[in-house]
Amino acid sequence: MAALRRLLAILLGGLALAATACSDPDAAILARLDDAERARFKRGQQVAVPCWTCHDLAGTVKKVGPSLLGLYGRRSGEAPDYESSPALRAASIVWDDRMLAAFLRNPAGFVPGNRMVSPGVRDAGRLDDLLFYLRHVTEPGARDR
Repeated sequence: MAALRRLLAILLGGLALAATACSDPDAAILARLDDAERARFKRGQQVAVPCWTCHDLAGTVKKVGPSLLGLYGRRSGEAPDYESSPALRAASIVWDDRMLAAFLRNPAGFVPGNRMVSPGVRDAGRLDDLLFYLRHVTEPGARDR
């Protein structure tokens, strides 16, 4: 009977561990980062909270804004399954850290006429943390490795 209880405890512990890992979609990314990078990632994650009102990372949820999955290296206005604003299509920006920083600092000022309603992230440290976070979570498959 004691052996059966031990086995049951081991199985339940494994299930709890698996459930914990499944509940954090960023667990695989965080496991690859050192302590300082994990702290930076978490700060960026907090800055990104308002983004999820309009955007998703799965590429499967239709929201007001485009999915951010595969954002880096994508041309502005060319998100899959999304009708972008004429202003973003005409801007023809290739999203990288430099272009995203300029856009996210002041979306309306950087690309006048785009539909993003965010006031922007003016604090340089918070913006850097946001970019660090986005660089990791928008890469296709990053959360699955």
